[in-house]
Amino acid sequence: MKSEEPVDPAEAMEKELVEEADEQALEMEDVPGGRQDGGKRRTTSLKNRAGGRRSTGAGLDGGTSGSRSAPPPSSRIRGWPLALKYVVLISMLIILVSVLFGLVVASIFRTKLESEIKSYGRLQTLALRGLGDKIYRDFVDPNIGDSTTNKYQTHEEGRRMLEHLNRIADADPRIKLLVIFAANSPGANPNGMVLSTGNPDRWTPPPPGLQPEDDVLIWRGKCQDQGVFEEALFFRTPIVGSGDRLTATANLVLSVRTLEQEAASMRNKIMIFGLIFVGVGIGISLLLASLVTRPIEALVRDMDIVSRGDLNHATRPMTNDEIGLLAATFNRMTASLREAQEKEREVNRLNSELNLAKEIHAKLMPDKLPNLPGYDIFTAYYCAKEVGGDYYDFFGVDVEKGLLGMVVADVSGKGIPGSMVMGTTRTILRMMAAGNPSPADVLSKTNYHIARDIKRGMFVTMMYVILGVRTREMAIASAGHNPMVIWRQATRTHELVRPNGIALGFDKGPIFDRTVREQKVQLYKGDRVVLYTDGVVESMNEQREEWGDDTFYKFVCDHAELPSKDFVRQLVQALERHKGNAEQHDDITVTTFRIMS
Repeated sequence: MKSEEPVDPAEAMEKELVEEADEQALEMEDVPGGRQDGGKRRTTSLKNRAGGRRSTGAGLDGGTSGSRSAPPPSSRIRGWPLALKYVVLISMLIILVSVLFGLVVASIFRTKLESEIKSYGRLQTLALRGLGDKIYRDFVDPNIGDSTTNKYQTHEEGRRMLEHLNRIADADPRIKLLVIFAANSPGANPNGMVLSTGNPDRWTPPPPGLQPEDDVLIWRGKCQDQGVFEEALFFRTPIVGSGDRLTATANLVLSVRTLEQEAASMRNKIMIFGLIFVGVGIGISLLLASLVTRPIEALVRDMDIVSRGDLNHATRPMTNDEIGLLAATFNRMTASLREAQEKEREVNRLNSELNLAKEIHAKLMPDKLPNLPGYDIFTAYYCAKEVGGDYYDFFGVDVEKGLLGMVVADVSGKGIPGSMVMGTTRTILRMMAAGNPSPADVLSKTNYHIARDIKRGMFVTMMYVILGVRTREMAIASAGHNPMVIWRQATRTHELVRPNGIALGFDKGPIFDRTVREQKVQLYKGDRVVLYTDGVVESMNEQREEWGDDTFYKFVCDHAELPSKDFVRQLVQALERHKGNAEQHDDITVTTFRIMS
């Protein structure tokens, strides 16, 4: 055994990886849930993958800047602007209210005006009745009128009464006619005109069944005066007689033209007021719309800036109402997006590093399984994370003597730290194992280098076997690892090989060297050897029940005679059935071989 000088593990690992990457391509077969090595892998250059990782990082930054340099099309309002909708809505509401208000006011004014005119006409008619009574007496007086219209109208007293009636009519432009009717005998409508302020041709008679108001009949109709028809209000009160037996009546005709003119004047005033009200309302609505939409427009502009990729931009709340709350919420959302973007960049960076570590991890696994005559070898590896901490390996120790090194190891940490420790352990182990037939000595030297640099709290368990391919003798050393299972065909029972030893990295040398032991085992035809990590026996189901050592040993005995590939496949299926829907919590590694001849 030649002496070895201490070698820096990191430098040795880097040198070995670069050399192997330059010499050969990395081949890897993807298996759902993990990886099985059967000699078929896809080819990928480690250097190219490393370059790809750098490209990925650049692509991340480029993607961010790219989104800013190529902003989405500017948002355009496809319908009416909010301010216009607001103004139109308020204006229509104001116009509607104004129209309804004008109609109601005009109706009330017209009703009130007509009521006042009727009241005025009724009072004038009642006042006219006293005068009409005198005119009737004079009319029937034999010395004045002698019941003859022409005689009475030409009499001095008749002319005086007519002048008096004309003065009354001229005093009020609303009075169209003052007429005194009389008859020689009682009737429903005496039509003998005694005196009149005008020359009425005809007018609308009162409707049948019309009831008097305060002894005055009031109706509306048309009056023809000098050949011209005109809307009028008629007032009639009896002078002599009552009911349907009237001998003489006093009649007042008021023109409706004045009523219509006053109503039209009121409508015009209401219209002008309504227009002013609408104009003021539209102005106020414009002001209100501006006050409401200005913060919204500012928020829309800020949102457009953020949508173009500027997550550092913040809007300034202009009000303390719901819009201000929306602006503050938008700022919080932008901050959350900015944090999420930073986290995404960090995740992408970590994923890039994970991909590189995964490639390194895959590169550290053996490129292919040993093809040994008389041996049926197969292995399987399933990691619980992107980058696992389990490790298996095959390498030549002394080719001339036919010594083959076999390793199954488990790093306490997972992910990138576990992968890095595993890579360092592999490099150091291979260096220490070259030409050294003692597995215990190899583990001691490996522990010496690992214990100096391994992170506190991390360690490596390992089962290291040197197989004499020609002699079928194994030299075995364990660094606190699970026992090796050997199934003997001759006795159809299993044996556990568990040499003494503690995990790598616990102690820098003295305790480890005193503890580690080496054991030799002779194999025979039909025997099967199984090396594994604790992820096999500690596999848990949804009830957190482990598969267990005894179940595993029984499985080995029941399936030992299968071909190694079928043995591993059925072992994985058994673990999957036990695990069910539970998550895989630890890496699973199995290496097995059987002596065939």
